[in-house]
Amino acid sequence: MGRWVIALLAAGVALAAASARAEVVLSPTVYASHKLPSNGITSFTVTCPPGYAAVSAGVSTPAPGTTLLGTTPAGLRAYTFRFGNPATNGARRVTVAAACRKVRAGRPVLKVKPVKLRLRIKPGTVKTATLPCPSQTTPAGSGVDLAPAGPKSARAFAGGSPLSLRASTASLRGFSFAIRNAGRRARDAVAYGTCLTVVRAAGTAAEPLRVEITTFTDPVNPGLQRIGHACRAGWFSLGAGYTTSSRAVTVPAAAAIDGRGKWSVANRSDSATTVGVQLVCGRLGG
Repeated sequence: MGRWVIALLAAGVALAAASARAEVVLSPTVYASHKLPSNGITSFTVTCPPGYAAVSAGVSTPAPGTTLLGTTPAGLRAYTFRFGNPATNGARRVTVAAACRKVRAGRPVLKVKPVKLRLRIKPGTVKTATLPCPSQTTPAGSGVDLAPAGPKSARAFAGGSPLSLRASTASLRGFSFAIRNAGRRARDAVAYGTCLTVVRAAGTAAEPLRVEITTFTDPVNPGLQRIGHACRAGWFSLGAGYTTSSRAVTVPAAAAIDGRGKWSVANRSDSATTVGVQLVCGRLGG
């Protein structure tokens, strides 16, 4: 297990909290469950309540046989999901989750700053890329669009995408991605990151915003299994990432939920292996 911690506090910059108690941060999870018809592409948006920032979003319960084509920010309070379900698969139902966060009234305000990077992946290769957060912000959640030039609404879906996300992780400065192209021609993708800061109200005390990034190595037996890790007491979750080293391993679900992270990992091989999962947690104050 590896762990990094960053504390954002700069003189003359509004990066502060009014209290050292993490309980001042409200951290609900907004769930949405949708039917994915066979032979079609389904797109829908999950929105946080007014006053909340959408710091990340992900799949909570996957739909077997479907392909997650995109998880992309839609403004500052929402994320849009896009799934493809081939004709060879029956109708399925998927559940997604958005991590909504805000500070109680009278406290500093959480602000998100989306960033993105367009990628070109050559056939038969794995493209790695980094996406930095702006100065005086810290990484929260991330997402990708594996078919930015493809259809955006329901229509026939030929099959799985030739692109697959092999890694999506955060560091103290930004995000890293690894996308594999199993197709015969170059493909485009777009990587997204949500960077977080706190805007201090006049007259409030200068307490830091702390972010902790912890990486776990978990065993994965053949088949599908669920993995969960929790933030430390008094911390709230911001994002859930992962990295895979085996082509037989995929991660059809990863989401930050309340004060923890939740992953579903599929191992198509006949032997046990490992997967790296990453949880980003935050705290206001010391």
